[in-house]
Amino acid sequence: MENTEARERVLQTAERLFTAKGYAAVTLRDIANEVGIKHASLYYHVPDGKEALFVEVTERSLARHQDGLSSAIKAHVDLRSQLQAAAYWLLAQPALNFTRMMQTDMPALSDESAHRLRIAARAALIEPLQNVLRSGLPAHHAVNVGILAGAFLSMMEGIHSLPDHYSDRSKPEMANVLIEMFVTGLR
Repeated sequence: MENTEARERVLQTAERLFTAKGYAAVTLRDIANEVGIKHASLYYHVPDGKEALFVEVTERSLARHQDGLSSAIKAHVDLRSQLQAAAYWLLAQPALNFTRMMQTDMPALSDESAHRLRIAARAALIEPLQNVLRSGLPAHHAVNVGILAGAFLSMMEGIHSLPDHYSDRSKPEMANVLIEMFVTGLR
């Protein structure tokens, strides 16, 4: 479908609403109202419906995350600074709500759509972190770097979700504390 300015507004609005509320809580009518168009007009921009729209905007978001996370990591050479760069980049983005996406949104989708998004999420978030961990660990370490990457991502998502007044430390400072424990524990 042609990527017009109007369609781009639809995609951006849908992404914002799906990210904030989740797949099940957002209707096409909600998106149309936010964009300022009639519900029926929305089908011109998203003829395949809500699930196809959710998949499209989630893949776009994950592709941006993959590019940004990979770029942040590449700018550094050691494990600690790569994890810090990944953390700072993740914390600077709008919350992805990855846990909710995996636990609530994915089961509401068709098997094909959920599988497609799981592959995209793995490539965008888990694999870049696995590569950092794999290259930063001593060769004799027999750990599952997939589990470590997921744990790191969960820690950053947890920090991201905290209210700003939660601590006298900034979110990047909290991330540094966890990264220090993470790196020390790995060594």
